[in-house]
Amino acid sequence: MPIYQMSIFRMPKSVAKRVEKTQRDFLWGGGNLEGKVHLVKWDVVCTEKHKGGLGLRRIATLNRVLLGKWIWRFACERDNLWKLVISTKYGQEDYGLRSKKASGAAGVGVWKEIMKESEWCWENLAFLVGKGSKIKFWKDSWCTDTPLSQCFNHLFVLAAHRDATIEEMWD
Repeated sequence: MPIYQMSIFRMPKSVAKRVEKTQRDFLWGGGNLEGKVHLVKWDVVCTEKHKGGLGLRRIATLNRVLLGKWIWRFACERDNLWKLVISTKYGQEDYGLRSKKASGAAGVGVWKEIMKESEWCWENLAFLVGKGSKIKFWKDSWCTDTPLSQCFNHLFVLAAHRDATIEEMWD
């Protein structure tokens, strides 16, 4: 399985289904001409080992996770050449944690495909506060699953510094 290609290109659903069919056929020992009985549901086979499954990964999910890893790397890595190129071409948001959306003629290519997974990726990430210099007090989900601006809308409306970081609000 070409993992690197899966990490930078979105795999069509039809290809993912064909790859999983090949995995199933290999596991059950049947080919196109043989009809073997499947002893366990494919969902069980793809369940994690500690939960009683075999731990095989679903190809579509693996593709999504590998694309999301670039979003994570963009947020974590500082002075890598690839990040500087993306930042220069598209710009940055949220203290350099995110790239701006790739759109129009400038947004054609690999990064545009990777950015299609950005919302899913950010919804499934959690912040480690640390000093709090890069996490927005009101707008980021740092202490609950919902930003404080949505939990305490009446206070947010009264706030003098709506874009303040945790570090700025502390003390």
